[in-house]
Amino acid sequence: MKKIGVVFPGQGSQKIGMGKRLYEGFDSVRSIFKRADDVLGFPITELCFNGPEDELRQTYNTQPALLLVSYAIWEVLKDKVELRPTFVAGHSLGEYTALLVSGFFSFDDAIRITRKRGLYMEEACPKGKGGMVALIGADMEKVVPVLEDISHDDYVAVPANLNSAEQVVLSGDINALKEAVEKLKGVGYKKAVFLNVSGPFHSPLMKEAAEKLKGELNNIKPLDINIPVLSNVDAEPVIDKNMVIDKLYRQMFSPVLWEASVKRMVKEGVEVFLEVGPQKVLSNLIKRITPDVPCYSIEEIEDIESIRGIIT
Repeated sequence: MKKIGVVFPGQGSQKIGMGKRLYEGFDSVRSIFKRADDVLGFPITELCFNGPEDELRQTYNTQPALLLVSYAIWEVLKDKVELRPTFVAGHSLGEYTALLVSGFFSFDDAIRITRKRGLYMEEACPKGKGGMVALIGADMEKVVPVLEDISHDDYVAVPANLNSAEQVVLSGDINALKEAVEKLKGVGYKKAVFLNVSGPFHSPLMKEAAEKLKGELNNIKPLDINIPVLSNVDAEPVIDKNMVIDKLYRQMFSPVLWEASVKRMVKEGVEVFLEVGPQKVLSNLIKRITPDVPCYSIEEIEDIESIRGIIT
């Protein structure tokens, strides 16, 4: 069997109707969704399938919903196709799905923690004060000095997602971001797109949220990791369960090293990537990062059936 890297998407990949067809087709998926409803105390199943979209887009709903759907897809994939990933990884929130799949989290803990994580992130910064902006075609040698010159105290603009050579996302105080975009116009990037997010994720403005999250994480019982997980904060594989909580704590206010994580998996011999979850955000990034290594998006039963012969 080929060496496989399985990756799980983060916030931004959610959509109305995600997981519905698998729910209708598999008893195991219906059981997973029912358990999530019971643990959270509200019908997140209904939210995934029917919205409304503005509710699904709320960080504290998006995060457990995406984990739920990605994990349900994984469970069907695992049941239908014999595979043993060499690594698992996830982008921001997706790292929690990867840790659930690896064995570190119980399902109940993963659903509870991602709901809390979303709440703490939502509360960390007054509405409208923080934000994120994607720089397409960023020249980081020019970008970083400008960010360092602008930033002081809570007036910060920092790299948040190092997604690929073509795409970097900045995070921080909305006015600092606007100043950075203006100062870098024509020299630091080709295009700037302000993102529709509720806060300055993966920036120092998330420190308070990280402290609260750490308290929640310290209350869970970590389980043994069965598949190495690539960490967002340092692009290093983790197998020691005792290292995870500190990495998740730091992940809240540190950049997501996605490009480095993908390259590390390739360096370690990964021959095929599978993105397990809604949409194709990570598949598109991976194709830019390492175009010679195939990546397949797995969302529906047809996707699962189509990869049987590809990964062996």
